[in-house]
Amino acid sequence: MTTAIAINHVSMEYKTPKATTHVLENVSYEVQDGHFVSIVGPSGVGKTTLIRLLTGLAKPTAGEILIRGKRIEDAPEGLAVVLQDYTRSLMPWLTVEKNIALPLRNQPLNKAERKQRITESLVEVGLEGSESKYPWQLSGGMQQRVSIARALAVRPNLLVMDEPFASVDAQTRFDLEDLVLKVRDDFGITTLMVTHDIDEAVYLSDEIVVLYGKPAAVRDIVKIDIPFPRSQMTTRNDHRFADLRTHVYGMVRGLE
Repeated sequence: MTTAIAINHVSMEYKTPKATTHVLENVSYEVQDGHFVSIVGPSGVGKTTLIRLLTGLAKPTAGEILIRGKRIEDAPEGLAVVLQDYTRSLMPWLTVEKNIALPLRNQPLNKAERKQRITESLVEVGLEGSESKYPWQLSGGMQQRVSIARALAVRPNLLVMDEPFASVDAQTRFDLEDLVLKVRDDFGITTLMVTHDIDEAVYLSDEIVVLYGKPAAVRDIVKIDIPFPRSQMTTRNDHRFADLRTHVYGMVRGLE
């Protein structure tokens, strides 16, 4: 299987005139093409810092990150991002259609092709017919679906998500979890997600990377040996799900 992302001995520190804060220390991991990988760890451990490095918003103090063999120097091609706060990532004065069209402005598409991308993306997330609505006319879950549709419109081969379902209720969270698994299967997208929700990580992932310590290092890489497709009822009642959740939770809490 092809390596989509190679994180090689990455360290990160922030310097101020008074102090140096070491956030990440010698982090290494490879994400295989088409896999869904979750990054978990205690609050403040450096998960979002790693996301910033992956998206080219920051550069590591040491080490390197390669996407399909190319070192990240700025925003990588073929990468899309879904953030936690959909109220800030969507423009409230733009319709759903125009919000999704934003990242397409720099792509070599004519008007008809752009329209087709928008329509196909909305169909994928179950929001066909919502083109003329504004974000404030939609529920929180529907707004996050628009964010996912916008990410899909650019036809990414890598999707990075930072706590994407933290701002929605439990039932909507389950629906969105199933949606991103559908998107992964339909588009063959390699997905990397930061989450505080251990159950969510186990349900969605092929592997879970556990960060721990100050500075943070990879404490373990947990293979999720539960077959796909998964369902909220069957998978969460599987004894393996409970065992994996307990194991990952213990490492995040420093109990193992």
